[in-house]
Amino acid sequence: MKLSVLINNYNYARYLRACIDSVLSQNELGAEIIVVDDGSTDDSRAVIASYGDAVTPVFKPNGGQASSFNAGFAASTGDVLMMLDADDFFLPGKLARIADIYTQRQVGWCFDRVTNDEAGLVPAEIAITPIDKRETMRAGGFPTLPVPTSGLTFHRSILSQILPMPLADDVVLSDNYLKFAAAYLAPGVLVETPLTYQRLHESNRYTNTDRAKSLKPQIMMATGLHLARRFDGLGRMGKSLVTGGIADAHLGMTDTLAEIDRVAREARGMGWTRQNLTTQVIRKRITGAARSLLGR
Repeated sequence: MKLSVLINNYNYARYLRACIDSVLSQNELGAEIIVVDDGSTDDSRAVIASYGDAVTPVFKPNGGQASSFNAGFAASTGDVLMMLDADDFFLPGKLARIADIYTQRQVGWCFDRVTNDEAGLVPAEIAITPIDKRETMRAGGFPTLPVPTSGLTFHRSILSQILPMPLADDVVLSDNYLKFAAAYLAPGVLVETPLTYQRLHESNRYTNTDRAKSLKPQIMMATGLHLARRFDGLGRMGKSLVTGGIADAHLGMTDTLAEIDRVAREARGMGWTRQNLTTQVIRKRITGAARSLLGR
C-alpha cells in the first residue's frame, strides 16, 4: 500500500518547512509528498524548491483550496491519500498509524481529530470509532465529523469519486464537501486520538476567525447544492444544508427571497422549487427562534 501526502499551500512560507519536515521525519513507509502551491506571492516556492527530489512540487496560478485539492490528487499515485494544510503538521507516528488502519480495516476513509498542543504526542493506544452513516444521509440526515482538512485521509477508490471537486471562491467549498461525500460513499473510522497539529494564528482564513460566523451559511449553501448535484442520493441532505444556510444568514426578507430564487435557478431539474425552498427556510427560522427562546 502506497501513501500520498497532499500538502496545499498559499502564502504560508513561514510554516511550510515545519509542515514538510513533519512528514519527512516519519517517512519510513516511503510516502510520496506532493506540495501544491496555489500561486503564492511570498517565499513559498523557494522553500519547496529547497527540498529537491524529496517532494513533488505542483506550481499553479491562484485558484483556491478546492483547485489545490484537485491538482494534488491529479499528481498523486498513492492508494491512500492524506490531506495536510501547509500551516499544520503531522504528529510523530501518524503515517504508520494511518497505514495500519487501512491495512486492518475495510474502510473508505479515516479522519483523525486534531490538537492545538504543538508538543502533542501520539499515545501507544489510540481510540477508533467505526462510522457508517450512508443510510442516514440518504434519508436527509447529517454525519457528525468534527475534523478539519489536515485530519482527512481517503482510500483512492473513494477520493476518485469525489475529485475533481467544484471550484468556489475562498474556502466556501473545502473539507465539508470532502467529508460528506466520503461518508455517503463508504463506511469509515474516526480516530478520537489526535494525530495532527492544527495551528491557530492570525492568518487563518476560517478557523478561529471572526469571518467564520459569516462564512458558515455560505459554506452550507454551496456544499449542499454541489453535493446534491453530484450525488443522486444526497438530494434531501443537500436541500436541508442549503435551506439551513439561508435561514442562518440573517438576511432581510427581500434578500432571503432573492437567495431562494438564485438557488432555485441553479438547482433547476432537481425538483427544488421556490415554494418548497421557501417553506423549508421558514420552518428552520421558526425552529431556530424557538430554540433561542428556550435557551438551547
